[in-house]
Amino acid sequence: MDYKEKEGLIKEIIGEKTIKDFLQETIKHEKALDAISMVLVNEKIVPFNQLDRQLQDGDIIKIYPPIGGG
Repeated sequence: MDYKEKEGLIKEIIGEKTIKDFLQETIKHEKALDAISMVLVNEKIVPFNQLDRQLQDGDIIKIYPPIGGG
């Protein structure tokens, strides 16, 4: 696993993994997992009820925390 400032975290996935598997293996803090407000795969929003979707070679995952303001 290698983090680069412009590209983000670069992680090779071996074997079949779901988006949920990836999140659980990458973000090891339960409260942080619960705080995710949006997940994008290849620039498309993935609804939380579809996180069991299999990742494909070359997928780009973006994770966003809650956004607040006021």
